[in-house]
Amino acid sequence: MTNYKIPSVAELKLQTENNNHKFEVVSLFAGGGGSSTGYRMAGGKVLAVNEFIPEAQNTYASNWPTTHIFKCDIRDLTGSDILNKIGKKKFELDVLDGSPPCSAFSTAGSRDKGWGKVKKYSDSTQANVEDLFFEYIRILRDVMPKVFVAENVSGLAKGVAKGYLNEILRELKLSGYQVSCKILNAKFLGVPQSRNRVIFVGVRNDIWRESMKNKTHPTPFNYIVNLKDAFEGLIFTNKDRLETDLTRYKVYELLKATPIGKSHHKAFTLAKASPDDVSPCIKATTGKIGARESYHWDNRAFTVSEIKRIMSVPDDYILTGSYQQQVERLGRMVPPLMMKAVAENIYREILKYGNT
Repeated sequence: MTNYKIPSVAELKLQTENNNHKFEVVSLFAGGGGSSTGYRMAGGKVLAVNEFIPEAQNTYASNWPTTHIFKCDIRDLTGSDILNKIGKKKFELDVLDGSPPCSAFSTAGSRDKGWGKVKKYSDSTQANVEDLFFEYIRILRDVMPKVFVAENVSGLAKGVAKGYLNEILRELKLSGYQVSCKILNAKFLGVPQSRNRVIFVGVRNDIWRESMKNKTHPTPFNYIVNLKDAFEGLIFTNKDRLETDLTRYKVYELLKATPIGKSHHKAFTLAKASPDDVSPCIKATTGKIGARESYHWDNRAFTVSEIKRIMSVPDDYILTGSYQQQVERLGRMVPPLMMKAVAENIYREILKYGNT
C-alpha cells in the first residue's frame, strides 16, 4: 500500500501567509490552478496568473483569492503589465510557467484536421489557438525569468505538429535560453493516472551551467499509486450517486460487458478502470455523456471527489459550476503532484545555484 498524501489548500495558504517560500512564479494560461497548486506544493509562491476563461477564473479565485488574476486574452497582456503588478524588474522573476492551448494536437482529436481553425475552447471561443505558444514566448522575452516551464499535450511531438514543435524550440532558444523538452507521464511522478505531457524547461543562458545538462526534468519515481490507495477514505454520497449514475444510458450495457481494467472490444474509447492500477487519462470531456472515456469499475462515472484524487488535486479544492464544468476544469489541469515534481527538481538543480 502506498501512502497517497496531497497537501490541503489550507496548508498551502498557511505556507504563503508565513512568507515561507523558496522561489516565485507567474503562471500564464493558469486554468483552474493545477500547475499553480503544484508550485505551491513545491514551496513556491505564485505572484500573479493570467486566465481567459470565466469559469476557470472563478475556480482559481475561489481557492487563491489573494493571487492577482489578469482576466484577459494573453494577446492583450504585456510583460510590462506583469512586472509592474508584481513589483519586479526584467530578469528578476524566478519562473514563468504556462500551458498554451494546442487542442489541434491533442491525441484525443483529429490532430491534423484541427490546424488553423477558430475553436470553441471551454466556455469561450478563441481564434487559432495554436498561435498562443508564440504569445507565451512574447511575454517570456519581455520578462526574461531565470527559468521557464511550458506544458502541452503529447500530440505536439507527433504528426504535422513536429514542424510546429521545432519552430517553438527554435524561438525559445533564440529568446536566450538553454531548452530541454521531454514527454513525461504523470503516473511516474506520483499521480494515479496515465497522462503523457510535453514539458519544456528553459534555463537562461547566463545562469546555465554544463552540470545542469540532463538534470532539467525529474527522474521517474520508483513506485506507482493505484486507484484503491488514491480513493482511500472517500465517501460515496447521494449527490455522487445522482451525478454518476449511467443506468439510463446505452453506455451502461457496454460497461457491464467490459472486464475491469479493459477497454470495450468495439468502443475502444470506453475504458473501465481497475482499482489495482492507475486511471486512464482524465480529459476535459470526461464529464460529458457520449464523450467520456474513463469509467469506474462499478459501471458508473467517476465522482468529482474521485477525479480530484486522480488528478492529485486537494480534497478541499473549491470547484465552481455544474458537475460537467467541474470535471472540465479538472480535466484541463496540470496534475499538481506532477508539477510539484518538476518544480522541486528545478529548484534543487537550477534555482539554488541561480539565486546565489
